[in-house]
Amino acid sequence: MNTRRLVFLLSLISAIWITSARAGNDVDDMGAFSIEGVIDVKPELKQKLSPADRLVIKLFHPKDGIEMDAKYSIVSNFQLPLQFRVLPYIVMDGTTRHDKYVIEVFTDKDQNVLGVAEGELVGRTSGTVDLGSRGLQIILNRSRE
Repeated sequence: MNTRRLVFLLSLISAIWITSARAGNDVDDMGAFSIEGVIDVKPELKQKLSPADRLVIKLFHPKDGIEMDAKYSIVSNFQLPLQFRVLPYIVMDGTTRHDKYVIEVFTDKDQNVLGVAEGELVGRTSGTVDLGSRGLQIILNRSRE
């Protein structure tokens, strides 16, 4: 066996070994960091939706009335019900800053997620949700103020 083949074979074996050794590490399990569920709208508010609306999914950790580490996901073309999966920011050591988050979902009619336009709808989790949660249902159930 020539030297190039031997080096290639040893590199391949070490790559497989490193990958399999890391597979048992919880840091590599992104599912443990995600939150999944379905977004829908209250039937009597469905007429307020427009094809031009964007759907904004905001994930944040509440601390003393402040929204910490807010992360926005914007969906331009959507149909409800919509399945979603969100992840918080992952820090350099492969963990998250918090274990619990709030999810707020709202429509955006004016391309300004920080402002509120007439006819925008909102829904949110009733409290904080643990990372790794599955099967959440968030309903757009009132006008955004």
